[in-house]
Amino acid sequence: MPTQILILTSAGDLHSYAVAEALRRKGGNPLIWHTTDFPSRSGETLCFDGDACSLHVEGLDSDLSTSDVKSVWRRRPAHVVDESGLHPADREFAQLECAIFRRSLLPIVFQEAFWVNPPDAAVSAGRKMVQHKLAAEMGLKAPATIFTNDPRWIRRFMALQGGKIIYKTFQASSWENDEERWFSFTSLLTESDLVEDSLLRATPGIYQEVVPKDHELRITVMGNQVFAVKIFSQETESGELDWRKSGSALRFEPSDLQLSIKEGCVTLLKRLGLVFGCIDFIVTPKGDHVFLEVNEMGQFLFLEQKTGLPLLDAFTEFLLQGRVDFDWPMGTPCIRYADVAQTAEEQSAEALRLHVGPPSQSSAEEEPDQGSA
Repeated sequence: MPTQILILTSAGDLHSYAVAEALRRKGGNPLIWHTTDFPSRSGETLCFDGDACSLHVEGLDSDLSTSDVKSVWRRRPAHVVDESGLHPADREFAQLECAIFRRSLLPIVFQEAFWVNPPDAAVSAGRKMVQHKLAAEMGLKAPATIFTNDPRWIRRFMALQGGKIIYKTFQASSWENDEERWFSFTSLLTESDLVEDSLLRATPGIYQEVVPKDHELRITVMGNQVFAVKIFSQETESGELDWRKSGSALRFEPSDLQLSIKEGCVTLLKRLGLVFGCIDFIVTPKGDHVFLEVNEMGQFLFLEQKTGLPLLDAFTEFLLQGRVDFDWPMGTPCIRYADVAQTAEEQSAEALRLHVGPPSQSSAEEEPDQGSA
C-alpha cells in the first residue's frame, strides 16, 4: 500500500485538497479526516483493551490504523457543536467537553507517525507570549511589547513611545451581522483612539512600538528547508500597517536570507517544538530584521502563486518522507499548485456539500493564521 498521509482539517480548506491531490500524483495515499463532522455527524472512539489502544472514527473513507500512517498533517482540526438541539444552559458544557476530548485525543494517537506539527507543541507555540519570550532569549530583535489589560500600563507605554503604538489581538477574529463582516487587523493607536478604562480592562491585547519598515518578510520553514518571500507592504497605502489589507495590489518576490536569520528561524521552531511554521519579520530601512510572530500552521499556497516558489512540491515531499531533514533538491521536476488548483477547488466545494463546514473561531482547535492573505 502507498504511504498513508493523514490530513486533519475543516471542510472547505483549499490547502488540504491541493496537498492531498499533489500527494496522490506523487504516489502517496492521503486520507482526509474532516474533523468538523464531530460531534454531530461523526462518532469518535478511543478504545483501551489491556495495553492495546485503538481509534475508531465514523464516516472516514477508510479505516485508521496507527501502523499504516507515516505522517499526520495537523492542518485545521476543529469541532462544530450543533447547538440548535441543546438547551442554552447545556451549550457551553457541550463545547467544553468536545474541546477537552479532542485536545486529549490527538496527542496520544499515531505516536509513531511524523506530526506536522505535534499537537501539544502546536497549541503552546501558537501563544504570542511564548514566541516573543523565546525569540528574545535567542537574541532576535523584536518590538518593545506589552501584553496587558491594565489601562495604566497602556497609557504609560503609549507616552514612552511618543504617543503612537501598535495594537494587535491575540488571534485573528471576525464579527458579522446579516449584512456585514468585520475583521481584526493590526492598528495604529493614539491617545484619542483609546476607549474608556473599563473597556480597556475588559479585553487584554498586544501593544507594541511602531517599527519603521522598508519591507516585510514571510519565511516558510519546512523542517530544515527555508523559503523567504519579500513583501513590498510600503508600496501600498492600505498595507503599510498590515499587508493583508492590500489585496491584489501587493507585490511579492523570492528573497535570499542572511544565514544568521535563516538559522535563527530553524532554531526558533525547534525550541517551540515545531517542524513547520510561517514566520513574519519587518526589515527596517537600516536593514535590521525585527521578529513579529510565528504562524504555526500558516498559509503558503498564495506565496507560490505570487512568486513561483515550489512550496507545494516541497511540502508534499516533507510529508511523504516524514522527517525534518527530508531530501528535496530545488529545481528538479515538481508538481505545481497550478497543476492541482482546479481539482482542489472542486473537491473543496464537494466537501462543503457533504461535510460540516468550518467553525467559528471559538471552537477552532488551533491559532488562526494572522498572516494569511
